[in-house]
Amino acid sequence: MTAVSLLAGLLALATGQDAGPPPGPKGMRLSEYLSQVGSANLELAAQRLNVPIAEAQIEVAKIFPEPVLSGGVASIDVSGNGSPTSYNVGLSETFEIGGKRGARIEVASFQTSQAKSDLEDFLRTLRANATNDFIDALRTKAVLERKEQTQGAFQRLVEVNQERLRAGDIGQVAYLQSRVEAQRFRGEVLAAEGDVETARLALGLRLGSSAGAIPVAGDLRIQTRTFDAEMLVLRARTDRPDLASKHAAVEAARSKLRLAHANRWEDLTLNVGYIYSAPGSGAFQQPAFSALTFGLSIPLPLARIYNGEVDAAVAGTSQAQLVLRQGELAVEIEVREALARYRAATRRVELYTGGVLADADRVAEGTLYSYQRGGATLLEVLDSQRTVNEVYLAYFDALSEHAKALVAVETAAAMWDLGF
Repeated sequence: MTAVSLLAGLLALATGQDAGPPPGPKGMRLSEYLSQVGSANLELAAQRLNVPIAEAQIEVAKIFPEPVLSGGVASIDVSGNGSPTSYNVGLSETFEIGGKRGARIEVASFQTSQAKSDLEDFLRTLRANATNDFIDALRTKAVLERKEQTQGAFQRLVEVNQERLRAGDIGQVAYLQSRVEAQRFRGEVLAAEGDVETARLALGLRLGSSAGAIPVAGDLRIQTRTFDAEMLVLRARTDRPDLASKHAAVEAARSKLRLAHANRWEDLTLNVGYIYSAPGSGAFQQPAFSALTFGLSIPLPLARIYNGEVDAAVAGTSQAQLVLRQGELAVEIEVREALARYRAATRRVELYTGGVLADADRVAEGTLYSYQRGGATLLEVLDSQRTVNEVYLAYFDALSEHAKALVAVETAAAMWDLGF
């Protein structure tokens, strides 16, 4: 192979114009990955159980006080004077008044709504985190491919300099320097391979099994979008599940206050009894008889002088309202901050696509062309190659930041229409 052909191959690698990536295993797209996370993530499965747990509390709240059956010997004559032996059987039932049962059911129902909203919010956050992991995997993949290209360019430069050394065009030092640079950059490739494997393993962790490394497929070059801040804030206030959870918490607190007031009503207990008395003798001469007894009992409301339960419920209601107001403010700020970061990330991407990448490629191309004709030094070639590599790595970081900023905007506004 001649020095000219080697330099031509080096030039193609430096400008990213090789024959294309080699065929590899088909990777997983974002939509497919999120679908698997939704069905297999263990943390999500655990969070889902909070809903049936809360629903079970509604059934608990519906329980009526159970009737009490009692019976025994009312009296036995131990004096030997002929007193009749009596037996009794009784049934008592407590009747809740003041709307206690309805208030308990209402509290449990709002707590169930809160649990459902918390589940939706957990899924919203999980989807964002899983997407960010997917973005990291795509970025590390792109970084590895770029570093492999750069390492290949350095290796070809070694071959070129070996030919030029044989021809007497350069000295031994220049050849050794290019070889050292190629070996040094081989370490960069190995580190990038480790980053790729780590990112893919992180994806497997969210699938709830030892799935291993997950290969990914996609493109971080996402079309930039424009958003209306006020519309995003309005949508977030309406659709954010964490705010829905706080609204349910306010209603649950109000229901607890109603329950506290209902608990101040004393319950009535109805007692029904049956007595059988055996025949007596002597001074207690009497025939056997049966009798029914009826009674109604109600506790004396002495405990009403204490208002601890009501006071706690009032404070809990005020606290829930303040938490809701703070949550609404935090949501608005989160949306505006996410939108500001997204707009900054968009401008950063446009900086690279607007000319920086092309300029870096032209510098590398021109330096190599000049080096081929003896107009540039080896150090200039190496420096230009490092520069174009760093520019592309910064570009991949900008793409990653742009994608994550878009995820943050859509997550903050409770919307989702992303696909890479």
